[in-house]
Amino acid sequence: MISPLILFEDESSPHLEPLTLTRPVHDLRVGLLTIREAWERALGARRSTSPLRSSLRGLFSAPRKVTGDALWLNARYLPTPPLIEAIHGLTGGHLRCGDDLLAVRSPEADSAAWLASGRPEARGRGREVSGDMTRRLVYPWDIVRLAPASIEADASAVCQDAGRGPGCHPTAIVDRPERLFMHPTAIVEPGAVLVTEEGPIVIDENARVMAGAIVRGPVAVGKHAMVRMGARIYGGTSIGPWCKVGGEVAASVFHSYSNKAHEGYVGNSVIGQWVNLGADTTASNLKMTYGTVRMLDWPTGVEVDTGEQFVGAIIADHCKTGINTMLNTGTVCGVSSIILGAGFPARAIASFKWVQPWAITDYRLDKALLDMERMMARRGIPLSPAYRRMMTAIYQMARGA
Repeated sequence: MISPLILFEDESSPHLEPLTLTRPVHDLRVGLLTIREAWERALGARRSTSPLRSSLRGLFSAPRKVTGDALWLNARYLPTPPLIEAIHGLTGGHLRCGDDLLAVRSPEADSAAWLASGRPEARGRGREVSGDMTRRLVYPWDIVRLAPASIEADASAVCQDAGRGPGCHPTAIVDRPERLFMHPTAIVEPGAVLVTEEGPIVIDENARVMAGAIVRGPVAVGKHAMVRMGARIYGGTSIGPWCKVGGEVAASVFHSYSNKAHEGYVGNSVIGQWVNLGADTTASNLKMTYGTVRMLDWPTGVEVDTGEQFVGAIIADHCKTGINTMLNTGTVCGVSSIILGAGFPARAIASFKWVQPWAITDYRLDKALLDMERMMARRGIPLSPAYRRMMTAIYQMARGA
């Protein structure tokens, strides 16, 4: 067991915005688990800690006092067997991958100073880790690319013994039960079809796959999440805790408490927390020219070529779309943006904006906070003072204040 474990954000982490405006990098969900959860499981760490940006304090666990030596890990990197082996062999010094500082062993005195500054320094003898040993996030759309392998790696996190769980109805069709991982409390209703030929299907605690849904792995369905009746869920999709997902979804990652409950297509997209996609919302993931997709790099405001032919939308927390909304290939939506009306909106939508065919207006902070409070109250979660402070900081940033 490795302890304590400290996950840090480096100078490249801002490129994961707008998803990380409302969470640390380690709280990004890639497969069934968040990056933090995946590392804790991979290394047998009982609990990790992390320096926090000022806007996130009070929302995530505050950095704990570190006693003894510590292992610092770059939060943009995901566990892989070769990287885990390299970390276990790191008794001192640091690991690098190209220009990235990947991992550092630190004595107690250094860790205390580094927690205060927010990131470690390369100390001791360095060792290079080749890129083919690693999986890392550079931009938000990398989450989609890395999700299938993460779901495979996370499959046994639900249960060690694969197969139909006690909640799997006898009329549900499962082609290869040895690749189905069901928590004992998970439910698969009559007539659901689970196809695991191309990857496992993971159904976590109190999750439900409703009657007539078709799920093709690799797919993860998180705690208390629901796959709605008649849904068509394709491989590479991760549905986070307390989400409700219906219609047609392919290769997309939903964080938590988000809803796409009705018809409409979402492909190769990343959906944040507390997002609601109205009925028949469609997010295109392929250009009519079949070329690679360009997307906005949030902190620089510059479009970059993703190098990918299939990229849908990046939708930050608390975004909402009206019925029949159409999102163009490569759309990025900032925090708490509202998209309504016919036609395609702009492919880059700032935080706290109301987007309508005839105008783009500001979403007043007081109104936005009231709407957040109402939405979160439906799930029994209060809008805390710390959450208000975070959203106020994002609002002021969006307005250049």
